[in-house]
Amino acid sequence: MNSSTKQPAGTRRWWARLGALGAAAGLAAATVWAGGTAQQTPADTLAMGPGGVTEPAKPWTEAQAVGAARKSGKQVEVAAKGTTRQVTYANPDGSFTHESHAAPFRVMQRGEWVPVDTTMIRHSDGSVGPKAAETPMRFSGGGDMPLATISRAGRVMSLTWPTALPQPVLSGDSATYPNVLPDVDLVVHASATSYTHVLVVKTPQAAALPQIKTVSYGLKGTNLTFAVESGDRLVAKDTGSGGVVFSSPAPKMWDAGDPAEAAKAGVEPTRSSPESARRADIGVQLDRATLRLVPNAAMLADKGVRFPLYIDPMTAPTSNSSWTMVDSGYPSEEYWRFDGDRDQRIGLCNRTDSGNTCNSSQIKRLMYALPTPYQDDTIVVSSATFRVTMTHTYDGSARNASLYRMGAGITSATNWSNQPAWSKKQDTQDPTVTQGSCTSTNQNVTFVATGAAQEAAANNWSTTTFGIRADDEGSKYSIKRFCDNAVLSVTYNRPPATPTNLTANPGGACKTGTPDNTWYVSSVPKLSAYLADPETDAAEPLTATFTVTWTPSGGSLQTKTWTSGQKANKSTFDYNLADAATGVPNLPENVVVSWSVKASDGTANSASSVTCGFILDKTKPAGSDIDSALFLPSDAGDATPSCVESGDWIDGAGRYGTFTFDSAATDVVSYKYGFDTNPSPSNVLTPTANGGPVSVSWAPMTEAPHFVTVIAVDAAGKESDTSVCNFNVAAGGPSIGQWNLGDAPGSTQAVDERGANPATPGPGVTFGQPGPGGAAHPSVLLPGNSTGYLSTASQGLVDTSQPFTVAAWVKANSLTGYMSAVSQDGSGVPGFYLGFSPASSKWLFGVPDMDVNAFRDWQVTSTEVVTAQTGWTHLAVVVDNVKDTMTMYVNGKVSGTAPVRSQWASHGNFQIGQRLAKTQHVWGWNGGISDVGIFDRLVTPAEIDALAKPRLQREVYWALDSADVPDDNPGVFVSAETVVDGATPDEAKNLTLYNGATVMTPDPDDPFAEPALVGAGHMVLDGGDDYAASGQALVGQTGSFSVAARARLAAACSSDQVVLSQPGAKTSRFQVKCVDIGGGQLRWQLTVAAGDDTATSTTVVVDDTHVPDPSNVLGQHLVVTYHAFTKDVQLYVDGELAASAQGTHSPVWNGPDNGVQVGRALVDGTTTTPTYGGYFSGVLDEVRVYSGVLDAATVIRLASTTAQSDL
Repeated sequence: MNSSTKQPAGTRRWWARLGALGAAAGLAAATVWAGGTAQQTPADTLAMGPGGVTEPAKPWTEAQAVGAARKSGKQVEVAAKGTTRQVTYANPDGSFTHESHAAPFRVMQRGEWVPVDTTMIRHSDGSVGPKAAETPMRFSGGGDMPLATISRAGRVMSLTWPTALPQPVLSGDSATYPNVLPDVDLVVHASATSYTHVLVVKTPQAAALPQIKTVSYGLKGTNLTFAVESGDRLVAKDTGSGGVVFSSPAPKMWDAGDPAEAAKAGVEPTRSSPESARRADIGVQLDRATLRLVPNAAMLADKGVRFPLYIDPMTAPTSNSSWTMVDSGYPSEEYWRFDGDRDQRIGLCNRTDSGNTCNSSQIKRLMYALPTPYQDDTIVVSSATFRVTMTHTYDGSARNASLYRMGAGITSATNWSNQPAWSKKQDTQDPTVTQGSCTSTNQNVTFVATGAAQEAAANNWSTTTFGIRADDEGSKYSIKRFCDNAVLSVTYNRPPATPTNLTANPGGACKTGTPDNTWYVSSVPKLSAYLADPETDAAEPLTATFTVTWTPSGGSLQTKTWTSGQKANKSTFDYNLADAATGVPNLPENVVVSWSVKASDGTANSASSVTCGFILDKTKPAGSDIDSALFLPSDAGDATPSCVESGDWIDGAGRYGTFTFDSAATDVVSYKYGFDTNPSPSNVLTPTANGGPVSVSWAPMTEAPHFVTVIAVDAAGKESDTSVCNFNVAAGGPSIGQWNLGDAPGSTQAVDERGANPATPGPGVTFGQPGPGGAAHPSVLLPGNSTGYLSTASQGLVDTSQPFTVAAWVKANSLTGYMSAVSQDGSGVPGFYLGFSPASSKWLFGVPDMDVNAFRDWQVTSTEVVTAQTGWTHLAVVVDNVKDTMTMYVNGKVSGTAPVRSQWASHGNFQIGQRLAKTQHVWGWNGGISDVGIFDRLVTPAEIDALAKPRLQREVYWALDSADVPDDNPGVFVSAETVVDGATPDEAKNLTLYNGATVMTPDPDDPFAEPALVGAGHMVLDGGDDYAASGQALVGQTGSFSVAARARLAAACSSDQVVLSQPGAKTSRFQVKCVDIGGGQLRWQLTVAAGDDTATSTTVVVDDTHVPDPSNVLGQHLVVTYHAFTKDVQLYVDGELAASAQGTHSPVWNGPDNGVQVGRALVDGTTTTPTYGGYFSGVLDEVRVYSGVLDAATVIRLASTTAQSDL
């Protein structure tokens, strides 16, 4: 590779975009191996990151969506954040708009979002149901089939009519069963989430029927128990968790009221009671499988009622978005979810107009609870609106209604007497235009709600409650009716990072504090700052606003503000203060000039940078020219202190470049310089002749913007201006040799992933052995004698007289003698060797001081002592022949540093498993070796940390699309592992479903069936004793691992509900579960046990951002990763890692490795019969187990609701 290769401004070489990890094996993003022993592909193939085997069909992440929005000029949905009630859009300006709907506005069908459509249709089996609803429900098509069936997460509730039903008449969202009793119709209305069934009693004779005096329904449930709670509310509770899955408000009955008044108000009596209607409560009785409704006998017999009479219960699932109404005339009554009505009134009931009867109703108010998922502290809310549909006003005149942020939440027990405080008014509107219905898209009234949304973000409120009421609650003219379809739309942004790398040329790095002589500059400088927005893609343009202030002698404060044009994200921005058009070329001398910078992405500003300063003194000598062929190629033709900076990203992290400083003054006797800082007295170079140039070598160790500063000092000690040059450094290049040693057993060569230098094995080498990640990360086994080695035919692969890095995974099976894992031959000694010293029982790296007859070896040893229990260890040594140092890393961490003061080039063969000594090779390695890499540069600490991560392999994937009953065990179901096309499932990796756990596979042609979370099916667990387990230990519990699953709770988890765990003998090694942290606050939690003991300490991480949500029909995707060498443990939810969901875990695990438990955890294995608990209640899907650590890019892809068998 040509070391001067560069990329255009704002771009990187492909491996740089991957954080300097994309080119070398082990330096690539995580790679999944679907087979256990197959030969690995070259490691610069990204099998799991963006650009891998498969891609989500739509922009999945915020960054992807922003890029698409900018390109198209239109809003683009962030697919990862979409649900039936929530949608997030990336806007072309780089901001985001998140919408929370009180009611579903779309549903997923066949992997695609479609609008909610509650139009009743007929299915081929004769049943009827809504065309596209969030909650699966079906209704009788006539005959003996159940009147209504509704389901959620494998919980099914069915309601039956005592006799055969006639064929229904369908109209819109209604199905009418005529004359189910004489002069009695049964009308079913469907919404996106629920249904109502109303008996329409048309005559007094019908009202006198025994079947109306007590209305009986058959009631059946799957994984449900039924109860009548206070207020005559019927609830269907999950049998496992006890949480409410479906609920019905107290049923009501009413008469027809005044037809003219109902028509004027737009009220359809089968849906809700007109204001003029007489109302009464209905008694509810539950007798095993029979639900009895007992209408008010007095109202049935009252000759003053106006027929028809309506008897109306409703059924709906629970949700974290809800709405309610309160009525001052019924201060103790609740109207949760408007009692099944689609709209409700605000204001004072109209008693004065002829024919109107309000009964006891007086003032009504409406409240809505909506999700506000803005817990990310980087979010800045810029605006918000609350939209809702108005269906009716009293007379069409403009009358004020106001939106409030409520002081507390609402529940099904909220009524007028206990309503929350109306804390903060948000906005007032006086709408006059109405809509004829409530749909998911016809909101026609908009209130500003910015203040409430900003409060929610600042206080991490997961749900915020809003209220609407009339400003004049004493006048009928303020009457309005609003729907249940409220939408909170919040536009937010993540502002750019605070600007960094502030420099002035002349002047150097930012000066702060008390001014001194280093503040003085000879000319009006160019100001520079590096701007970045880490949350968005590289294409997002930014602008910089520079603010400059000064106070002339005897004058007042002056301010100059200048905003740049747009440049790409991650660029250096310059402001030339000397520019006559935009700058301040006539700045006064000898006064402090202060300056700072803010970044903007067009919608949000960063925090202001630190305030820097300088003092203009035109008598100060000018600065020096700075040149560097590698890092400043555009400045080659310039000999002035002003630096020509290209903005390109130069390949060079870990590679030395030469910087030359040269002053135009002839009396310069020394130069002080600094990198990424101001010149330091400790960094001094002296020219060979006064006024001559000087040079220094320097290697950047990060992929980042950098700068160099220099001061020239003359013979009198007077210092020049500080010159400065900015430059951008991309990631360094790949290894020049890479032997993963994962070759198939019996191989005659070990493949060099770089393709040029295969290694030939000796006869004692055994390929295909388990490596640091088990079988997923293969290795070679060497016997520790003269037959156990691998050697290249090529010579002098790395120039050992120059900086270089060597790395390998090693495992020592014997600790009795010196061993060499990696070396490169010289003529009589190696140029270096990496291995083990029995004298110190430590890892050892050495460099002989010369070839052939070396007097001594420069050596560095590890801090860690190697024992028989040490196991696989990653070693890396960075040899810096410029600074004469060598640094050893053990498992990614610095373990030892020592001097190396001999530089010579060894020109022999590259050796794995031995080292040269005169005419023979010695120090044979006894043990395993894997992933040997050699680099012709300094490998950075971040890269070494990545090298130390074990390779990733998928151990098993259960798509849970089907299950079979095995012939030898008819009491269980078995679901086979899912494999890539053409592969054969391993029966040893079957997942066995116990105690009634089932795989539900809905008919894809049934529009009313509950869809699978992903693919063709999912597993249903009852929360009582259902679970699934693998019989085989899939991943060693002391090694690195990752597990993933998609989970949907049936109801809120009042006690622990475990999604995945892996047991030892006495307790579970890890558990990922839903927990209640108190007061009904649900969280996803990961616990990892230190040892196999019930009293052991545990590491606990909790996701405080993504709240468990049973109403989310897509479920939530959970991923756990554990890095055995760095001890990092992480919990991802829906592809995102919350700050609270990260920890460090240092295990002393001494338990066995057992199979994965799905839906429960071992609580206590010390008893005769081990105790399991935390049974999951709901549905689970897409269970995966990996050895190794999933990277963030792959976690995002796994969170897709599209089946991906290749991951």
